[in-house]
Amino acid sequence: MPRARGDAAMLRLLDYGKPAPFGETIGRPRHLAWPLNAYRVTLPRVLDDGNGLNAFERVILKLLDAAGRMDADALAAETRIPLDLVKSVLLRLQDKDLIDEHNAVIEREREDERAPVFVTALVFRELATGRILPFLHRLDDTNPMRKKECEDKDFRVIRWDGDRRKAIPAPRDVIRNLRAMKKRSSAFGQDSKMPAVQQITIVAEPELLHLDCPIAIQKSDGEFRIADPFGNGFSLILENAFEKLLEQDESLSKWLHGWKQSLSTPRPEKQDATPKEPFDNDANRQRYPKLVANLRPLRNSPFRSIAQIHAAIEWALFYTCCRRPVDSVIARLKFTTQDQHAALLEQAAKALGLEQPPIGFRPIREGKLREFEDGGAFQETVLAIALLQAQDDALHPLRRVAAAYSDLITRLFAINAKRNEKGHGKGGADAPQQALTDDSFMREVVHALVPGIVFTDTPPTAPDKDEQGDALLDARTSIQEEFGHQLFNRLGANLQDRLVHAERFFQSCHDGDDALAYVRDLYAAIQSSFERALTGRLPSDTSDAQLKDTAERKAVEAGFCEGLSESLRTVKTSAVRQALQGGSQTLGACVLAWLLVSDADELAAIHDTQPSLIGDMANLIARRGHGNEPLPLPKENIAQLRKAAFTTIRTLMES
Repeated sequence: MPRARGDAAMLRLLDYGKPAPFGETIGRPRHLAWPLNAYRVTLPRVLDDGNGLNAFERVILKLLDAAGRMDADALAAETRIPLDLVKSVLLRLQDKDLIDEHNAVIEREREDERAPVFVTALVFRELATGRILPFLHRLDDTNPMRKKECEDKDFRVIRWDGDRRKAIPAPRDVIRNLRAMKKRSSAFGQDSKMPAVQQITIVAEPELLHLDCPIAIQKSDGEFRIADPFGNGFSLILENAFEKLLEQDESLSKWLHGWKQSLSTPRPEKQDATPKEPFDNDANRQRYPKLVANLRPLRNSPFRSIAQIHAAIEWALFYTCCRRPVDSVIARLKFTTQDQHAALLEQAAKALGLEQPPIGFRPIREGKLREFEDGGAFQETVLAIALLQAQDDALHPLRRVAAAYSDLITRLFAINAKRNEKGHGKGGADAPQQALTDDSFMREVVHALVPGIVFTDTPPTAPDKDEQGDALLDARTSIQEEFGHQLFNRLGANLQDRLVHAERFFQSCHDGDDALAYVRDLYAAIQSSFERALTGRLPSDTSDAQLKDTAERKAVEAGFCEGLSESLRTVKTSAVRQALQGGSQTLGACVLAWLLVSDADELAAIHDTQPSLIGDMANLIARRGHGNEPLPLPKENIAQLRKAAFTTIRTLMES
């Protein structure tokens, strides 16, 4: 059994140099002493019959071997290889003593006719999880086993399982190991053949040693990486094993957490040093408050997200419409039948010289027109109103945009699709690391529509890498503490990315900060969690007309609510059906679909864990709204949203 940690003792370590694949790190790397068994293996030394030849050399050598002597002209004609290249290849084959000066193949004893030459090698099984490491050390006089001794106080010694010490590798394990090495070596231009299983013997008595495995925290994402102790980049096997150990070994988890906390640099409160752009002035904040709010970069990124780009164009169109007579246009849409809206808008677009969108125009429902009158900006609504206004107004600013971008409508629809994908749980956080290509398009469109909005030509200042690394580390550590390593690892990279990005905002926000981007992140993260909970599950047969009523009845019977709130009752029935079929559109549709596929016992158990789940989701959906209006909130309310979101994700993952 492994020795209890006490006074410093000496560790016998394999010495394969000092691998350093890390990029920029937070603090200095530390070292793990990873226990392993080293098994001596006897196997044939199988040479590659390619003799290190390139493709041209192999083709010409095989042709000469099959057809006999041929001159360069004949070889060039036969192979269609340029004559100069053929002559060069022949000279290389002569230099390698594979052909003579007359291009005759020099007869050699075939590899398969020789008696095999056996060599001794080492195969390694790490003892924390029992995996065979993808490395085989061939032993000879020039390449002996290299060891060193170090005090264990300089290492975090990984605990090992005594039962795994008894597991002897099989010959097929060696073959798999060789194949893994071959895949890795091919990147470096090396190659080898596989020996037969019957030719491999393994000595049953291993030697217990430790590997020196550097581990570091990266600035890029605040996560640990473990260097491959054999010098081949990072060790995914050891990283996966380490993640499993964090779930099982509380002392190891505390060690990692303590290390991360020691690296965390308290960041003094400081005023936002980002210079304001020309558009961010008192006059514009008074005239176009929601447009200016969406044009300001997010706290943690100098670059606008796709959601901000989409929202900025929506509000620019909204304010453009409101500066001109709009009542007659709204009346025209209201009194035109819905099935004629597409033709009406196509005619207006054609009059402006705009290309027709491939998917066509959708009818503008009367409810959307009421939302516009109440101050809401929705792309399809404000675009339709602007098109009809510009059709009869030669000075309408939309005409300037149309003259510059005949594909304007197609571009707007494409931005909308990207925004919807990010906003509804697909992929990682909507936090670009560089300016999006749509940003320059948005700036031109917004300035043309609202000339008072002027942008600077100076590119954004790149964020400080040290500060960014510290913030990522703190956020990731906080999320890991909230969920625990086992559940955190099950979240998947995209959901982790969204939660870490959201946590960065939470850790630096103040009362009254605009929490819209934070709420969008939580909304998307929870939607992806519901989608995972819906995977592979089907409800009992329910007609479309009964879908929402059935979901409401089940929620009431489970004790979640006395009735669905407006944000859930107004979800489209078609969206619920689509969510049941694996193509969710909104969080509300996912929540209703989840109620439909869950039986009474499941809902009762979840109610015991989180009785506020349905209310929490209704609140989050209402807070987000269309996702384009500023949302200043007290920090207490932001914390409540955070707690509700984390509890919901944990409940769904553990149910």
